[in-house]
Amino acid sequence: FFREGGKQEVFSVNESGIWWVGLALLVLAVFPFLLYVFFSLVVLERKSQGLIHDLKNSKAFEIHSIQEQLGNDETVRNTMRTRYGYKRFLWPVMLLVFLNLVAFSIVWDIINVHFYVSIVGARGFLHPRTFLTAAELPIMAFLGVTVLNYATMLRRLYLWDLTTQVFWNATQRTWTAVIVASVLAASSAFLLPAARADKTNLVGAHIVFFGVGFIANDLILWMIDRIRRYFQIQRATVIELPLSLIQGINFWHENRLEEEGVENVQNLATCDMIDLAIATRYELRALLDWVDQAILVHRMGEKAKALREQGFI
Repeated sequence: FFREGGKQEVFSVNESGIWWVGLALLVLAVFPFLLYVFFSLVVLERKSQGLIHDLKNSKAFEIHSIQEQLGNDETVRNTMRTRYGYKRFLWPVMLLVFLNLVAFSIVWDIINVHFYVSIVGARGFLHPRTFLTAAELPIMAFLGVTVLNYATMLRRLYLWDLTTQVFWNATQRTWTAVIVASVLAASSAFLLPAARADKTNLVGAHIVFFGVGFIANDLILWMIDRIRRYFQIQRATVIELPLSLIQGINFWHENRLEEEGVENVQNLATCDMIDLAIATRYELRALLDWVDQAILVHRMGEKAKALREQGFI
């Protein structure tokens, strides 16, 4: 199949199996692109029609400022086509696909070396065996973050709310998870050479690193906090009121609003509701209520927490 040192490599199972595995990994790598194509061709028109329906039901077209901004149904559709056009999605989608192709090629080689090649010390198709051994644990973190990324994308597709931020965030999470996992894998304090020789501990390490993909951002914040404490670095900060103070906003709503730059009560109180309605799938009535609450809570400051606990607001 391929030769090393002039000798034919021998596979422990059918040679065609590794190519089917490679094809499956290739599909997984380009999944973000396929998802965007489906969204653009099928979901976008439904999303535009849903927004028009909400605007008409709330009589928003009768408001002068909204009428100047959006005009009529066709203007809304053109705005949506511009916002969700391929020119805006090209870079984030292609960058994520490129990272996936690189990482899944390593996954393919690891599978090949561990399960298909019977000769000890044989190299993979694309990478030397020493590199594959070092990359095992970081790749487990990559697989973990990929599960999180794809689950988020599918949920957002179901909600008709696929944006460029979804792909940029997925790219950022992927980079973060792989880098954090690489640092942890290289740290002798985290995984000693003696522990690597113990296969039981190594299996446990695979599970731990798979979990790193889900909490990489939290690990970075934890490390920053520990470093600041170690070097006794203090920063003057202003207490920000969280979005959780707004009734009707849950964990998923917070994450979605953060993608649009709305990270606290002050941001929500001063946001552009029409732009937020176009960017998200939330109804105008819900956004109006959230913004009204945010304005009240923002003006009251810390007192809002006590009043919220007592049920006054």
